[in-house]
Parts: sequence; structure tokens; C-alpha cells
Amino acid sequence: MSTFSIFDHPWALAVAIGLAVLFAFLAVHVQRARRRRLARLGTEPVVARLLPAGMRSSSGGWRAARLAAAGLLAGIAFAGPRWGRQATQVHMEGFDMVIAVDASLSMMATDVRPNRLELAKQEVRRLRALGVGARVGLIAFAGRSYILTPMTVDEGAVELFLDNLDPSIVGQAGSSLARAIRQGTDLLAATETGSGRALVVISDGEAFEPQPDVEEAGRRAREAGVALVTVGVGTPQGSTIPITLDNGERGLKTDENGSVVVSHYTPDLLRAAAEAANGTFIPAEQTDKAARVRAALSSVKAAKVISAAGAQGTPRFQWFLAPAL
Repeated sequence: MSTFSIFDHPWALAVAIGLAVLFAFLAVHVQRARRRRLARLGTEPVVARLLPAGMRSSSGGWRAARLAAAGLLAGIAFAGPRWGRQATQVHMEGFDMVIAVDASLSMMATDVRPNRLELAKQEVRRLRALGVGARVGLIAFAGRSYILTPMTVDEGAVELFLDNLDPSIVGQAGSSLARAIRQGTDLLAATETGSGRALVVISDGEAFEPQPDVEEAGRRAREAGVALVTVGVGTPQGSTIPITLDNGERGLKTDENGSVVVSHYTPDLLRAAAEAANGTFIPAEQTDKAARVRAALSSVKAAKVISAAGAQGTPRFQWFLAPAL
């Protein structure tokens, strides 16, 4: 690349120009003051004969230009110019973890505040803040499951998709725990870091699928060496589901008969999946779910992980600092 792609401190460019002007002004001021002092000693020919040979030449303009250039280059170096691209690697110790979040419409129920989905997002953030897992993948699921981020150490990517996660991302109605567990298992099985593998599924459990399908997915996770933790959200009493109607107004979800739907937290399938996987089920009524997930995964094997975390511009400050000195 022939132009700068980024500066670490763009505001320092103004400082660079200011330094150049300041240094030039000081050099000129010093030179003029020197001339005034010498003029008091006598006429210019007399002063020239008195001065050593190295001090006779008038180099004020050249000195001012050099100081101005040095100030400008030093300021640009401080601004942190970058161009070109270089891959960045992150070295850390931990295990691979996939987090599957139920984003079906029932997760918009408000029996917990602000709603089930937002509560699930909060638990994911708490889990990440506790430092659980080195590389993390994020899955959203409803009737189908979707990989939002592959295995990554890039916290920004995970947070970006988590922020924007809502039922419109998954589209298909319903919830399929079995599909989410299978896809999470496949994503983890594709990794070859030598570290342990964990799958955390957060859902209200309101899925309409045969329990044997969910149990089979749990057994498959166990056979793949995946530690499965299922986490419930919601309340047994349940609540209605706020939606936006076709006319743009807010309303409540209704069934085909026009009756208002009440969604309930249903733990049976979440518990069945965890038991089939020899994993851990954390019910919705448990407090501090993130800490309980961390405790459940404390025995998962950790290993040193080297992972690419994107690319950034190559620092080029030395190209400007060296000539400035």
C-alpha cells in the first residue's frame, strides 16, 4: 500500500505540524539573537576575523529547516503510522467452547427481565468475563441452528454478533435442542488444538421434538469428548410474548385460533440432554449461572492455544523516527 491506512494517534499529526513550526521559529530566533550579540562586537568584517573558522558561515536557514523537518518527522512517528497488513496471533491457555443461544420467539417472553433472550446474553457476557474458554464459537438456534462465529479468540466478533442476536436472525419458528447440540458438537470436533471441548446451551427448553432425539444428540456429544452444560432461562409460570404486528404496533403473539400464547420454561429436554451426555444441567431458578457453568467446566482439559485474531496494519513509525534523530 502506498498510503497510510491508519494512525494510532491521528491527533498527533497536528502536533507534528506544530513542532515543525515551533522548531523553525526557535532556530530563526536563536540565529537572530546571535547576530545581534555579534554586532555589538564590531563591524561584520572585524567579527568574521575574530570568530573561529567553523563559526563564520551563516547557516541559520539550513539549521531551521533541519529542526523543522526533525520536529515534523518525530510528530509523524508519534502518530503511529501503519500501512500494509500483518496477521496477529494470540497465545493463551484454555479450552475450546461453543455457546448455543436459543433465539426463538419464545425467548422474547418477559417472565424474566428484560426478557429471556437478553438474560441469556447477559449470562454469556458474564461467562466470558470469568475467562471461561480460550477460543469461543457462537451458535444461534430456533427450528434450525446457525453458526454466527467459528472458533475464535476475537472478543469483538463474539460481542458484535451477540449484540445483534434476535429472533429475526434464525427465521424458522420453533426450537430444536437436538440440532443445536449436533451442530455445536460438529464445530468442536473440527478443532485440533489438543485442548478440551465444551458446549454450553442456553434455552427456555420450550422445544417440540421427541426426547429420544435430544438424548441421542447428548450421547453423540459425550462420545466426541464434549462436556455439555445446559442452562435454563424463564419461569414455569411463563408469560405472553410481545411482538410487532403487521401494522407496526406492539401486540402479543397468538395461536392459529386467535388465543394469546403463554410461553413456559420447560426444563425436561434440557435435563435429558445433559444426563445423556454425562454433563450438567443448570435450572433457571439457580442464581449466578455463569459461575455455575465455570464450576461445571473446571475439569475440562486446558491447553496452550495459538490462534489468529485478525490482521492489523504494520507499524512504520521507525521510518520517520530514525531520520528525525
